[in-house]
Amino acid sequence: MIRTLYRHPSGTIIADLPRAQLAAALRDVRGRLWVDLVEPTDEESNWVLNELFQFHPLAVEDAIRDSHVPKVDDYSSYLYLVFHTVGMGDERMDLHTYEMDMFLGANYLVTMHTAEHTSIDKMWQADYHQRNGLSRGPAHLLYELLDRQIDGYIPLLDRFEEQMEALGDIVVRREQPPGSVVLNDILTAKSSALRLHRILVPQRELLYRLSRNDFAVIPAETRIYFRDVYDHLVRFTDLAESMRELAGSTIEIHLAMAGNRMNEVMKVLTVISTIFMPLSFVAGVYGMNFVHMPELDWRFGYALVWLIFVMIVFVMVRMFRRLGWF
Repeated sequence: MIRTLYRHPSGTIIADLPRAQLAAALRDVRGRLWVDLVEPTDEESNWVLNELFQFHPLAVEDAIRDSHVPKVDDYSSYLYLVFHTVGMGDERMDLHTYEMDMFLGANYLVTMHTAEHTSIDKMWQADYHQRNGLSRGPAHLLYELLDRQIDGYIPLLDRFEEQMEALGDIVVRREQPPGSVVLNDILTAKSSALRLHRILVPQRELLYRLSRNDFAVIPAETRIYFRDVYDHLVRFTDLAESMRELAGSTIEIHLAMAGNRMNEVMKVLTVISTIFMPLSFVAGVYGMNFVHMPELDWRFGYALVWLIFVMIVFVMVRMFRRLGWF
């Protein structure tokens, strides 16, 4: 789907210009154009990227292909940016990232994405661009878009951190769900934290370049806004790093607790086996088929053997308790 917002030099906001008028709107250097491609077809992508804007083939190829790390490429008259947003996945500890490709020119902004973005939908209002967005230029519109995307990280990271703390409490609890469920949550959390860190680090460098480099399409007065977004992203990157370390330490604690519980089980089994060793010895002696065994003909022989059994168990249990085995 192709949708457009065009701010006429007179200040009028026009939504969804016909294709025939988009070329003229693009040539008007005093006007400002925002083209948003939502799950575009091959025909729509080709028409907008190749025929209308005539972007570099390498940039077009990167925009059509998915799964790129965040980056910014300078093509002199425009910038090509890859940015990632974050959303909760299907599993409890899963975080997904969604790619957004953007082209920033002197009088236009092109956004391309496959997933719905509430931040874009909230900005897709004519009234909004009377004082913000397109009224302040495409570069400032890009800042507002990135700022909203990064602000959306806050509730997700807070929720993820709360789930990590709850998972840590479950790990150290004596009674907990089956080990495979807990381990799956921990591994999913570690994978999500690692994925988030791999996305945020290059995005931090991307914002640093936008706030410091002299890109022709970004006015000097707009760079300070990107610097503010960069500061936010630095904090989120540090938080993602701490969550990755927390996930790793949670795995180590889980394995240590599982090993400790296994040791306790083995200790109980060892105590039982040790107690039965002398009992088996006594039972084995009197289970031999020799003829001349005086105790076999004794009236109280059976009772004596049971008394010996009870005394052995009593003495060994007392000894193990003194040793602190249980």
